[in-house]
Amino acid sequence: MGYWRNHMATIITAAFATVLTAMWPAFYNFAPLTNFIFIMAVPITWFMVLTCWLSQKSVDYTSKYSHAHDVHQKKKIE
Repeated sequence: MGYWRNHMATIITAAFATVLTAMWPAFYNFAPLTNFIFIMAVPITWFMVLTCWLSQKSVDYTSKYSHAHDVHQKKKIE
């Protein structure tokens, strides 16, 4: 599992979405094209954060209750 509990993709995507969201007001009146780019990019990156988080929660849930058994080695009778 690791320190971030396998949420590295979620954390990195959330950091990128936060930076995009914070930069949006600075570029609002810069050019019409940048406003369109931010209108498209910010919701998409936040949707990706939600998707990454939900998929990791799903994997955690499905692998938590798995019925995996240990492999036993056959021993030789001496």
